[in-house]
Amino acid sequence: MNRKIITRIGVVIFASLVLYIAQSFREDVDASINNFFVKMSGGTSPDTNIIIIHFSEQDIAQLGPWPIKRNYYALLINQLTKLEVKKIGIEIFLSSRFVTQSVYDNLLKKEIERSGRVVLSSIAGRINEINNLYLTDSLSFPSPKLLNEEFLTGHLNYIRNSGYSIPLIIRNNDIREKAFSLQLAGIEYEAKSLEINFISRWAGFKKYSALEFTDLVFNKSSKLNKFKNKVVIIGISDPQIAVSIQTPFDDQLPGIALHAFALDNIINSRGINNSYYIFSILLFPILILAFIFYRSLFDKKVVLKYLLLGIFILTFSFLLVNLFYWKTSLALFVIPFIALIACDFVLHFLEGQSELKDVLDETTLLRNLLHAKENQLLTLQKEFDTAGEEPSRLVEKIKALKSDIERLKENEDDRSEAKIVIEGNVENFNEIVYTSTSMANVIEIIKKAAPTDATILITGESGTGKELVAHSIHLLSKRKDKKFVAVNCGALTDSILESELFGYVRGAFTGAFADKQGRFELANEGTIFLDEVGETSENFQVKMLRVLQSGEIEKVGSTTTNKVNVRVVAATNKDLSVRVKEKKFREDLYYRLNVIMINIPPLRERKEDINVLAKSFLQAESPDIIISKAVLQALNDYKWKGNVRELQSVIKRAAIFAKSEQRNFIRLSDLPKEIVKETRYTFDDLVIESLRSKKFSHSSITETANELGNVNRTLIAENFRGVILKSLVENEFNVEQTVLLVSGSDEDEIHKRVQAKIQTFLSNIENDLKKIETENFAELKNRFSSKYKNLPVKFHQYLDEVIKWNIKNGIK
Repeated sequence: MNRKIITRIGVVIFASLVLYIAQSFREDVDASINNFFVKMSGGTSPDTNIIIIHFSEQDIAQLGPWPIKRNYYALLINQLTKLEVKKIGIEIFLSSRFVTQSVYDNLLKKEIERSGRVVLSSIAGRINEINNLYLTDSLSFPSPKLLNEEFLTGHLNYIRNSGYSIPLIIRNNDIREKAFSLQLAGIEYEAKSLEINFISRWAGFKKYSALEFTDLVFNKSSKLNKFKNKVVIIGISDPQIAVSIQTPFDDQLPGIALHAFALDNIINSRGINNSYYIFSILLFPILILAFIFYRSLFDKKVVLKYLLLGIFILTFSFLLVNLFYWKTSLALFVIPFIALIACDFVLHFLEGQSELKDVLDETTLLRNLLHAKENQLLTLQKEFDTAGEEPSRLVEKIKALKSDIERLKENEDDRSEAKIVIEGNVENFNEIVYTSTSMANVIEIIKKAAPTDATILITGESGTGKELVAHSIHLLSKRKDKKFVAVNCGALTDSILESELFGYVRGAFTGAFADKQGRFELANEGTIFLDEVGETSENFQVKMLRVLQSGEIEKVGSTTTNKVNVRVVAATNKDLSVRVKEKKFREDLYYRLNVIMINIPPLRERKEDINVLAKSFLQAESPDIIISKAVLQALNDYKWKGNVRELQSVIKRAAIFAKSEQRNFIRLSDLPKEIVKETRYTFDDLVIESLRSKKFSHSSITETANELGNVNRTLIAENFRGVILKSLVENEFNVEQTVLLVSGSDEDEIHKRVQAKIQTFLSNIENDLKKIETENFAELKNRFSSKYKNLPVKFHQYLDEVIKWNIKNGIK
């Protein structure tokens, strides 16, 4: 058994052991996969013999405060009994604690006795599983006035684990209490518990709100005929009263629906089957271990086998879940399987690294080359000191080495002072410095919008200067003499943000020892700036909407409202229109805020502002500080994801570094690495210069490889090929122009050698293209994999263009 197989086996065993140990994590992953499969199936229609009558939010608003008077239940039972329903389940615990309800207990009890088909609800206390039995320390039954020995009751308890399970029988001393759903089913069930299989949305049940049912009765609707021999469950769906859970199909499923699904599962024997769960825990890792002996993932046949195995297991499991309701531990297949694939990727990468160990990272190679030249200089200087005279050969070598070392250490431009040239007029509008047309347009909108009291929404990426714009709006408004209050909504939690904005009264919460004014009150008659408003929760957005609509605020812990007169300026780095579509931001609030929108363009889209901003920030740091040409170029080339704020931070950092070395001259070494990574001396420059110095002779590739530190000859040849391809594309396939550019010489002989190299590269591509019949680029690229293999990735795009150019010109 080779090392690779042992490594793969070790990875799979380790991943499996982690899942065995982290049981809760494994069960959560299993539940997520199972829920995904169930959702993908589209669901199954629930049993049509089950009907739900529920008290919705609208019902409770019309019928009176909760709890509903019990005479209403008596009327429901009376009507359902007349309709000859099979069973009536009251999924509402009728507690004896509500004294005001007891006056209706006798009426309700008579209706229950007359019906003879009602199941009432009971509630168990703490439940423990001991010796495969479910025991509880207490059982609470409905009001004693409602009970007699013949009445049926069933407990409403369920257990939350990876899913939702109902103990079918709970024992308390000598009392055996069946589950509510089992009591309604009226059948014997062998299992000790039922893991509920939520087969669809709860809207799939036949269901009526209490008022809808009343209308049916009042209008003597023909729909009432469908109630005969059905099981009817009466309960609450109002989310403010009923406890809700999340299922694969419903984000909020009320308890009444949970028991309806449990009843469906019992009647149709389609509860989740746990019988084979332990078996799958053992089977899946063994299956993957057996598969490991198919060797490397990067054998094309094995790639197909990996794909087929994954599809087969997932499809088979999908069928088991949706047809037979089996619960399997797919986590013990998916995660070790992914770990195995990742392992093969790593092994392939390490194998490639081993084969190409001589191909060094260009940065490392340059560093090594610098070190080698410094050592070589020391050796030559010692030889010069002992020579006794000044041999011209040694003097020239030493000069050349010193020049090379200096060039490797820093570019010429990094030693030259930059003259910051600014085109156009520089404007400073309330500390907003700019010269670009796009920012001039922003300022024009500010000038138009500021004098009004309209709500303004400022959009733009982080760091573009949204607060500066907001402050400018305030300074140009009629409220300029009043307060400007800024709040970062994204940095505070809901509760803290509410108390911060609206204030609170004494005793509103622990630590509220005195009344406190909120930011809205502080900003009264002035302007409040709400930054990162897109990060707020829906609950908070409702309260914000009220302020914008009526100008009224309510302090935390207070029942009175206060009027405020505040101009609201909001800002966000999010696209609120997208968040509205995603239901993460209220549409009505969005339109309230978006009376006037001011969008600040990112710095990368107004490059002409970089120089003026850099100059402004430099002067703010020190009037006499200067920067190099290379630094200025690097600042202009960088993408500035953090925009103006990032530019300011970079210049502040560079100034600190320069001053620490008693310099007033900022160089590339003072900038962060990510900004200067493309401005340093490149490996391509070294290769071309070396080949030019050797006049592109037959042995120049080998000599350059040796000169640059005995690197792999292939690395030099492929970099040279890449430079040729890049030059061809950039010169629109003008061979003569490419020859002049690459050769860097006026000598005809050197031109001929470079042209011969170019023709060789092009001929190889043309000849290979003629052997392939297709003109589809994607397929051609796949067939040309050998051409891309050793070519540095940065040159792949140019090889793509050369191939496309050949296809376009009919060279096939």
